[in-house]
Amino acid sequence: MEMSRRILSGGALVLCVALLAVGCAKPPQQELDGANAAMSEATQADAQNYAANEYARAQEAMNQVNAEMEAQNAKFALIRSYNKTKELIATANQAAADAKAAAVTGKETARNESQAAIDAAKASLAAAQTAMTELEGCRRKPKGFSKDMEMMKATWDGYNAQVAELDGAYSREDYNGAKAQAESLKAQADTLVADLQAAKEKIKC
Repeated sequence: MEMSRRILSGGALVLCVALLAVGCAKPPQQELDGANAAMSEATQADAQNYAANEYARAQEAMNQVNAEMEAQNAKFALIRSYNKTKELIATANQAAADAKAAAVTGKETARNESQAAIDAAKASLAAAQTAMTELEGCRRKPKGFSKDMEMMKATWDGYNAQVAELDGAYSREDYNGAKAQAESLKAQADTLVADLQAAKEKIKC
């Protein structure tokens, strides 16, 4: 009888210790802070702009972490478990690191492409300027020639004024924006070159 009481008492003690251990489960705040810091680093690396897919996956992973944390915090203290939360945090940490790494590579690629686009736009503007000089030097100047030349020069001046904006965007590391604007400017300059060449052919210069 005494032995039975001792066994029951020992079992109860083990159960109490187990319940206390579960009840003492604390949110993995340190790990969560680390994951949030990793996400901040990815954001600072412009992952949202230069590694959009990887950044979206990292954000989704963090959303899962937060959802699991909320689910566990809503439970009674004795039955909370943050094991799954820790697994999700590890996944989110890796996703954030991947996003940061991809952003570094993507940003460098965008920088190079942006510079190439700006150089191409400037080359087209230079070609337009050369074409204007050649057209203006033609001996034959039919009626309306001077007016057309003034309009073409004004158009070129407007395009050329955009170069400062391109360089400014590049300096601000807005490589995607600079590239898009440079490509648009190049297309406009190329059209002007074509118009100038067509005018030159028309007057048989």
